[in-house]
Amino acid sequence: MEETGDTTSHAAPHEVEIERERLREIVEGLSEAAGPVDKAIQDIVGLAVAESAFTSFTYSLAVAYSEVEAFTLQELRRKAEDAVEMAETVRISAVNWAGAEHAGTVKAV
Repeated sequence: MEETGDTTSHAAPHEVEIERERLREIVEGLSEAAGPVDKAIQDIVGLAVAESAFTSFTYSLAVAYSEVEAFTLQELRRKAEDAVEMAETVRISAVNWAGAEHAGTVKAV
């Protein structure tokens, strides 16, 4: 390891340094990121806009609103699923790195 002027150590070009604590923070952050998206989905679902409230002149707006709402919900659900999937992938990577380091450690027999 080479030391710089700050207190952070950096791996040499031929070394790999895994920051397990940082991986845990990323997993927690990604899991928390899905929360606001889930709330937005619930807020949109809770909106009370009925197509019957539109007049005949605004029927096309009612159709457009319905399509936009459906598209938005689909996109928000996809984003929430992506955040959960990324968190799981990072968690698995951290577990695999820990296992690899444990397996690669020389032990006294």
